[in-house]
Amino acid sequence: MGNGLLGSSTLEVLIGLIFVYLLLAIICTTLNEWIAGIFKTRAGTLKHAIVQLLDQQGGTQDSADRNWFLQQFYAHPLIEGMSGPRKTELPAYLSARTFATAVMDIATPQKPGVITFADLETGINNLPAGDVKTTLLAVIQTSNNNLLQAQKNIEAWFNDTMDRVSGWYKRTTQIWTVVIAAVLVLCANADTLQIARTLWTDPTLRAELVEQAKSRAAQTPAPAGGNVPSAANQPATQGELDELGQVVGWSHQPPATKGQWADHILGWILSIVAVSLGAPFWFDLLNKFMRIRNGGDAPEETTPSVPQPAAG
Repeated sequence: MGNGLLGSSTLEVLIGLIFVYLLLAIICTTLNEWIAGIFKTRAGTLKHAIVQLLDQQGGTQDSADRNWFLQQFYAHPLIEGMSGPRKTELPAYLSARTFATAVMDIATPQKPGVITFADLETGINNLPAGDVKTTLLAVIQTSNNNLLQAQKNIEAWFNDTMDRVSGWYKRTTQIWTVVIAAVLVLCANADTLQIARTLWTDPTLRAELVEQAKSRAAQTPAPAGGNVPSAANQPATQGELDELGQVVGWSHQPPATKGQWADHILGWILSIVAVSLGAPFWFDLLNKFMRIRNGGDAPEETTPSVPQPAAG
């Protein structure tokens, strides 16, 4: 093993720690997605955004139902077709184009099929007074009597609202991520300090973990459009979980003194913070450290042998 950081035990311990954080973060993400699916938080968030956009718009001047437009939107074939088997299962995803198409269709009930900008403007003007009518008229004012531009403006209206709602959703998701990370770390007894000590004192385990990390890092596809590699969130394999079980768990002797408990709590806190950073962060860092390690090993691996003089 080489001198310095490159190729050293220190680098392998760091790679091992990063790999452990990655696996725990993948498990954390899986649990987060599972909880989101149970509580249908994505569909609820989208519904909240749609309500913000389309409520307070009645069907007739004298109608007491101020959410007629919203009801028509969810009953529209484009939207209803995206819902689950039961009408209560609202869609979790909706494109701006689909939203704009449904809104324009509802606003022009007398003009099925191809419409013009004049048809759209007349349809909106014929809506009773309400928030949707006021907003749509303002939105299409800058479209220069162009139907395609009017649709793009309605899409932009939707996207602006979704950006605000998405920010709220991300903050909520991050809170859940920290909570799940804390529960996961405590249940698994994933103590960063203990893991580091275990990897430092057990070269065999450290080497096995580095090999698993190498296999995970090798799954990196060629960069395309700056997207996060899918390998960052692929479920952990049984082999990876087996290695993870060697460095976490409650098999270690429990702390006996206040100082040991302080170290243990610090190790938990470090792990919680690390896992909360997410799998993509640790996958990217793992690849960088593997390149450093490979760069350090390269000279030794590629040094040509010195030819020996022929006997005789």
